[in-house]
Amino acid sequence: MLQAILLALIAGYVDTVGYLHFNAFAGLMTGNTIFLGIEAANGQYGMAMFHSVIILAFLSGVVAARVKARAGLKSWVALSVASGLLVLCSFIEKSVAAVLLALAMGMQNSAANRFNGVALNTVFITGNIQKLGEELVAWMWPNKGGPAPQGTSIFAFVWFAYAAGAGAGAVAVRFMDEPLLIPATLLPFIMFRSRPVAAA
Repeated sequence: MLQAILLALIAGYVDTVGYLHFNAFAGLMTGNTIFLGIEAANGQYGMAMFHSVIILAFLSGVVAARVKARAGLKSWVALSVASGLLVLCSFIEKSVAAVLLALAMGMQNSAANRFNGVALNTVFITGNIQKLGEELVAWMWPNKGGPAPQGTSIFAFVWFAYAAGAGAGAVAVRFMDEPLLIPATLLPFIMFRSRPVAAA
């Protein structure tokens, strides 16, 4: 559970930095899709294209991490690449950095999304909140013969960690020139002792 919490903390932090520094979400493709729709409807085609490229970058990060998993590489390899991208984002032009940040978050989410048998996302939270609600119902009103709750607490802790990371990211943007260097330092080590991701 600790690994999931740390990854969610980093994701909330990075997404906040991405939004405040680069005017786009690094992990929340729902938000970027909303921006895309609004911009296309208002004739802001340049910005719509910008958010389209960010969505494609996130998808590319997911694909890249899954390819690494299929090749039998451990999660920390993909997280190390994502870490390098965070460092790079600290020193390049903002629009390019926004794209690379989304690539990094796609890699993070796909590289590590199973913890103690529980599947969850650490880079975006909506699905986890839905699972939290489902798990609460299963816990309060058990279904005979139905699936047992997977672990209600992990979904709650991951949500809280993401929110805490978002707050920390906002503070870091205020006081640091290169706030992405902090998560870049931590990211490679979170899954260092983990097994290779099971690539279905």
